[in-house]
Amino acid sequence: MSRPVMVKKMHNYNETTSADLSQWPKDQVRIVFDGDGVLFSDEAECIYREKGLEVFQQFEQEKKHIALPEGPLHAFAFKLQKVREALGKENAWRVRTFLVTARNGVANERAFKTLQNWGLEIDETHFLGGLDKTPFLIAIDPAIFFDDSSDHINRAKQYVPAAHIVYGIQNVKPSNIAAELAPVRLVLNKEMKNTTSP
Repeated sequence: MSRPVMVKKMHNYNETTSADLSQWPKDQVRIVFDGDGVLFSDEAECIYREKGLEVFQQFEQEKKHIALPEGPLHAFAFKLQKVREALGKENAWRVRTFLVTARNGVANERAFKTLQNWGLEIDETHFLGGLDKTPFLIAIDPAIFFDDSSDHINRAKQYVPAAHIVYGIQNVKPSNIAAELAPVRLVLNKEMKNTTSP
């Protein structure tokens, strides 16, 4: 049975809004996760990249009641939740979690359904609808930001600590795969020739 999800703040943005510049507690550790390809698998992102926005939105509408598969930092997010629980109510503020994602519209519903099914508590969710994440990250001032997009990481790392999660379709480049595999094939062929009898 799934636990109810607690999201203390949810934000949807359009081009005219920006993050609130808030004063954060001095001893608070803030962790920011991207959604697809980080907390969640890249299932939905694959649809978007391969078939476009319209098909992606239709896919998300049809699947909105089904939780997304787990992404590479799913387990880490739960470990943070256990740390917060161990700190107790009076000290849970010391670790604050954020979901900052390009999702918006119907795709938000699936993200919430996923968090609810998992029982993962996120303090704030920011659905940016494709806006640049950097101004929001500057306002959040995280200890670390995790994203699978090298573009998002390259923009953000000038201002906040950022970690590139090399996972999924976001990080697959067919030309790179072919270039990396060619030397492997060459080495294997040489090794095979050396091990065969004359």
